[in-house]
Amino acid sequence: MEVGLFDAAGEAIGRMAAWQPMLALFIGVVVGVLNGAMPGGAVPSLVVLLGFAYGLDPLIALPLAVGMVATVATGDTLPAVLLGMPGSTSGQATILDGNPLARQGKAGVALSAAYFASLLGGIVGAVFLFATIPFARPIVNSFGASEFFVLGLVAIAVVGVVSSGALVRGLLAGVFGLLIASVGFDDATGVHRLTFGVDYLWDGIHIVPVVIGLFALPEFFDLIVSDVPIARRTEMGQAANASSQRIEGMRAVIRNWLLVFRSAGMGLFVGLLPGIGGSLAQWLSYASARQTVRGGTQTFGTGDIRGVIAPESANNAVDGGQLVPTLFFGVPGSVGMALFLGLLVILGLQPGPQMLNEDLPLTLTIAFSLVLANVFATGIALWFTPLLTRIAFVRPNVLVPLVLAVMTIAAFQANRAIYDLLIMLAFGGLGYFMKTYGWPRPPIIIAIILGSIVERYYGIATGQYGWGIFTRIPVIIIVLIAVGTGFYTVWIQRSVTRNRARQEAEMGSVGTPETPPPAGAESDTPDASPSRPSFVERLRPTASGVFIALLTVAFAYTLWQTYDWSDEAARLPRVVVIAGLVLVGVYAVLHLLFPSSGRRQIMDIGRTVTGDTREVMLRRTAKALGTTGALVAAIWLIGFQIALPAYVFLYLLIFGHVRWWIALFWMVAFLVLIYGFFDLVIYIPWIDPVLGDLLPDILKGKENVQEFLNR
Repeated sequence: MEVGLFDAAGEAIGRMAAWQPMLALFIGVVVGVLNGAMPGGAVPSLVVLLGFAYGLDPLIALPLAVGMVATVATGDTLPAVLLGMPGSTSGQATILDGNPLARQGKAGVALSAAYFASLLGGIVGAVFLFATIPFARPIVNSFGASEFFVLGLVAIAVVGVVSSGALVRGLLAGVFGLLIASVGFDDATGVHRLTFGVDYLWDGIHIVPVVIGLFALPEFFDLIVSDVPIARRTEMGQAANASSQRIEGMRAVIRNWLLVFRSAGMGLFVGLLPGIGGSLAQWLSYASARQTVRGGTQTFGTGDIRGVIAPESANNAVDGGQLVPTLFFGVPGSVGMALFLGLLVILGLQPGPQMLNEDLPLTLTIAFSLVLANVFATGIALWFTPLLTRIAFVRPNVLVPLVLAVMTIAAFQANRAIYDLLIMLAFGGLGYFMKTYGWPRPPIIIAIILGSIVERYYGIATGQYGWGIFTRIPVIIIVLIAVGTGFYTVWIQRSVTRNRARQEAEMGSVGTPETPPPAGAESDTPDASPSRPSFVERLRPTASGVFIALLTVAFAYTLWQTYDWSDEAARLPRVVVIAGLVLVGVYAVLHLLFPSSGRRQIMDIGRTVTGDTREVMLRRTAKALGTTGALVAAIWLIGFQIALPAYVFLYLLIFGHVRWWIALFWMVAFLVLIYGFFDLVIYIPWIDPVLGDLLPDILKGKENVQEFLNR
């Protein structure tokens, strides 16, 4: 049923006017701004939200998620300007002029200009999202199963292709994600695929523990291993002057209004291209501004306020651009949008025609939330900058146990089984490996999220047209656009990377350098580097080589298994694993014949590089993996109610080096969270611990606190 645009807009405004959505939006904004100063951007908070999204009203969950996603770039400005380092990858270009301004005593000017420019860029993005609906509606409504099947493949393939410097790795990651998505009981045929006799796998591998393991755990492992605070305490004093220069910075934005809207336009354009994100939008707008504004080539990099305005205007406009392919075509353009797409699926919403017809009010709710989120974030950032600065100084070993405890509860919400935590651990190890050795993780998540959609449309399309689906004119157009977009995106990425390297060479390092590429991230394409390894050295086993061997075994085993399944159940998995085996062969040939010693940035966050010795790093890695594994083992043995608070207390006391009463405070806080909220309010059925017979009834997980108190 088609809903009128303005009728839907009125309904969306009426819904947003209620206090519950506004409160959810405000909470999301606060979390997003705080996350901006932390590693990983919006990913950790979105991961936790996915775990608690079941049963939430979309009118609450969507504003909450938009607030988290849309305001990370606003919070990211704070450490970029004051400390010379971004909290996430979207604040890199702001450092070049923002940090010199802070060192000149103009931190308030830089921050207020950045916040105001981000606000205007976010509004431009929201207006663009609203304006595209009349044009996107007839296009999306004309699509059938064939078009949506190809769009799903395009979303996975394009994100793999634009993983610059890791093309084959990106495609292999996408294929592996599709293989994971095929696990479980196939409702259409009654076939158990790759369940290995484990009942838990009948419903497939749940997205929430996978996302937590693949993205959130590696970031916190990295915090433990690097043991580097986000900022140095000697720089905290700069925040004291940040509140006295707000008006001057806002006036600078108004004077450069043309630059604001031009940069926001670039952000929108980059957002429409899958797999790029805010980092490239910032560098593209910064490079353009440096070449086009008066005197930019001489003043950019020395504390020119225009060098702050341009990237910040583009940063928040990216979200409006990325939401268009995500909502209308199911093609997420970044990790955050992939998680947002997963949230839509959990809430029972289907990207595509549904979001433009019967769920159009929810689509417009997202657009209006985008505007309000930027307004709220700007106000919070302007007024609470001195307080927010302290977030950047939290010691890793204080932060890690608190957040990991919450993430463990979030992962458990998937199926409320111990297997959820085992899946989290397994993918945590995989994610840390991929982060360390330069394997892009986003294609896996996007493939898992879209896997069931792709298979459903594939079955419908092949039933209607057979292999003729690839001869349909709309499908051919989609493929051509995807190929052109992929090549153009790679060209832009490489052009901006070269330009960025040239600018940094000209201007010298400013503040703390940006996050380096992942350790071991090597190009899959021939490289002209003179220091290539010899042929004998290429035959030596490597970590990535072992991973490739394991992938080969997984693909070959699945191919063998498909011959025991019905043709309908085996159709897509067989195509997937054959494609995977072909890509493995391509990877091996490229590695042997065209080795590359150079490193290139992939669409991911690399490991933090420190000057510590290998022995120290290995010891910290063992601590990270050991304490996390011990937490899961303790939950299995004695249950959440004892294990989680005890873990928080002991970790803070032993590794966090906090005073005993602070550790006790957080232990009590988690006890209240578990018993006061999860037991009394929403009644979570905890697992029965193995040693439950040795524990009091209240701690066994068999009955909640209220029943115990009513005896």
